[in-house]
Amino acid sequence: MSEGTGARDSVEGKVVVVTGGSSGIGRASAAVFAEAGMRVVIAARNEERGAEAAHEIRSRGHEACFVRCDVTSPDQVRNLFARVVQQYGRVDCAFNNAGVSGDGRLADLTPQDFDRAFAVNTRGLWLCMREELRLMSAQEDGGSIVNNTSVHGIRTIFPGIGAYVASKHAAVALTRMAAMEHAREGVRVNAVAPGPVESEMLAASEAAVGGATTWRRLIPSGEIGTPRQVADVALWLFSAASSYVNGQAVGVDGGFLAT
Repeated sequence: MSEGTGARDSVEGKVVVVTGGSSGIGRASAAVFAEAGMRVVIAARNEERGAEAAHEIRSRGHEACFVRCDVTSPDQVRNLFARVVQQYGRVDCAFNNAGVSGDGRLADLTPQDFDRAFAVNTRGLWLCMREELRLMSAQEDGGSIVNNTSVHGIRTIFPGIGAYVASKHAAVALTRMAAMEHAREGVRVNAVAPGPVESEMLAASEAAVGGATTWRRLIPSGEIGTPRQVADVALWLFSAASSYVNGQAVGVDGGFLAT
């Protein structure tokens, strides 16, 4: 492949699994990956929205399917990847995007609140990565994994979201560990670390941390990001254009982490 080959050219035809693909960043990313010629498998708990997202992609002439999956269930995660392999024979890329918020001061959280954040954002991420790493390590040409973490997994600034922050720090650590353990098998593992992005989660954060209003004061650009801006970075991380990038958490944040 020549050095001038673009990101979209180098991912065409590859199979990508997108967890949490029924809404927000996941849904936008599935559409971006499909536009680039990737074969997209959308996984999510919400069957109606997930099937709708896959249908939208197919209506534009691209390839997509939906598999219902709760990433907190080892059996459902195994079933997801078994179905992907049954249909396509391989998994080239994975965007581990499923996540939940975790609002509340640490002293006020219940064990159930704390466990919920880690069940999805950390343990669920690991369950998916475990299957992806096993499959990709056995493939001659490896694969590429991108985890959706957060700027909160790199820099802690807001009180009142301790469980979420802790789970995202752990997600970044898992990313780096997996990259180190599987680099020689041709598997790259990176993360995107979004700042504020137009989404249901941002809107829901208004009460806890001030939402978009607070973020605009903290972002050098003063702008709230879009799901597509995150998706474009994930696509680049899948591509040959980023072939020497591994174990990184790339901020997609309008310059926030630079402040």
